[in-house]
Formats: sequence, structure tokens, C-alpha cells
Amino acid sequence: MRTVDVSALGREVSALGFGCGQLGSWISEARGRRALDHAFERGVTWYDVAPFYGDGEAENVLGRFALGRRDRIVICTKIGGVRPRSSAFRRILRPLARGALSLLPILGGSEGPTMRGPTRTRTLDADRLEASVVESLRRLRTDCVDVLALHDPSPEDCSDPALIAALTRMIDKGYARSLAVDGSPEAVEAAIRASAPFPIFQLRHSMFDPAIESLNIDPGERSSRFLVHYGVFGLAVLERLARLLVGDGGRLASLASQLGYGPPFMTSELLLDHAFASNPKGVVLVSMFDSSHIDRNCTRAARKPRTDVIPFVEKFILTALAKAG
Repeated sequence: MRTVDVSALGREVSALGFGCGQLGSWISEARGRRALDHAFERGVTWYDVAPFYGDGEAENVLGRFALGRRDRIVICTKIGGVRPRSSAFRRILRPLARGALSLLPILGGSEGPTMRGPTRTRTLDADRLEASVVESLRRLRTDCVDVLALHDPSPEDCSDPALIAALTRMIDKGYARSLAVDGSPEAVEAAIRASAPFPIFQLRHSMFDPAIESLNIDPGERSSRFLVHYGVFGLAVLERLARLLVGDGGRLASLASQLGYGPPFMTSELLLDHAFASNPKGVVLVSMFDSSHIDRNCTRAARKPRTDVIPFVEKFILTALAKAG
């Protein structure tokens, strides 16, 4: 597994991260634990979770997995979303939902319904922040998380003195080692302009709209921050790229084959290679629960980021997309 340096944590982490959005909801704990174990054995050390992931169960499952491994993994959890209340009815529905999901094979090799949680809510309350963090620590069975991220903050949140002071206290109290923003490019830009103490930024990445290129900030500011990209295998992106590759008589697929891409995983391999090439010094998050999917991703993550995939995408894929309208 290729590793990257996170100066804010003073350690190396895997270039491939494990997204826990489905853990405990669409993915049962038994299946999730097998996937977590397998990913760890393949060298994955970055695990991304939140109180509201997996119908509110993901932190509990990850915490049980982390026992005996805590010093060898990095955990990023979030504040800013509402953790759903569990109920007997929801627990009954979960197995039924998993069964329905298994009938959709396209999701098996992609991220599927990630269940990343609610969009922005007004739960980024400085007075309630510490209680949320303490509850996360309890579920994760640890006394400190490596990264504490603001989930989907507004630009105003990222420069709010009261909120920043409350977050800084989490560092001072030893509840977190570093802070992050998990949100829009506008929120990231606001945090940087406010000189807020966020050395890590998490952004949605798409081959058709690369997160790093959408940041309207000085390139030097970008390079001084550690970036985490997610959403690489979003269904809309997978479907759009697949249509482009097979369209026009398969012309783009033929061109991609000259770079070594071929069926049956041409689309997903192109997407992942593009994400690694776009963020060569950061982490790319993927939600992966099949052993074959984990193996494919880890194999590609072990390689040095390709230098030819971004020019190929810009010259052929984006041009074809523009022509298609």
C-alpha cells in the first residue's frame, strides 16, 4: 500500500481510505467487520466515519473493529449532523433493505448509497460540540480521534470565532489530534481566508468536476493542506463515464485500452486512477465491502499515481462530454 505523509498528525497513512457511510445500515456488522479486517490486512489505515453514518451505528461498529488496532489506524469522525434514533422498526427494516440492495449488482462494485448523512443542519453549535465529541469517543471506544471534521459547514461556520474556539478546546483537551473541514469548496475557501486551524480538507471529487480545481485559492494554499477526496464512484459519475466509453462505436474505450485499461473494470479503474492522480499526496476515500472490490482498489492504491490519466481525461473524455452536451 502506498502511503502519504500527514504532517498535521506526524505520521504516514494509506493513500486509500475506507469510507464507513454504509456500515451498520445497508451493510450488516458481520459483513462490515469482514470488510474492515480485509482492508486493514491489505494496508488501509485511514477510516472515515460520523455519528450519523450507518443509521447511527457506524461508529459503534468501527469502535469494535479498532480494539487492539487503535495505534495502527487513523480515525476521522464528524460533527454537524444529527445522529438518527434507533428503533425496533428501523432494526426490522435493515435486513429487508440489505436484501433489496443485493438485487442491484451495479452497486456491488461501486460506493452505492453511502448514507453520508444529512445535508447542512444548524447543529454546528459551539455549546453542544463537546457533548457530541464525547459521545463519539464513547462509541468509538477511544479517548481521542485523529481528525475531527466539520460536516457540511457553511462558509460562515468556518470563520465563526465561537465555533473555532470550541473546536480548539477539543484539541487542548486531548479529544482530537487535528481538525478538518468536510464540505464545499466555498466552505474550504472561507476557512483558509479566515486562517482557521484546519490543516485537513475533505472534498467531493468527480472526474468531471475535480475538487482541487474548483478551489478558488492560491495554489500554494492548496499544497499546504492535506486533502481527502470522496465520491469517486458515485453512481452518476460511473454511469456518465460508462456511456461515454461505449458511445461513438467504443472509440474512447479503444483509446483507453492503449493506456492498459480494459473490461470488465475499465470505468472504475479509470475513475480511481484519476482520483489518485488528482490528489497524489492525499487520501482517496472509497466505500468498499466486497473482498474483490477491496483487492482491486488496494492493488491500484499500491502503485505510484499515473501521470498520463489526467491528460487523457482532459483531451478525450471531457471533450467528448462537451460535445455530448
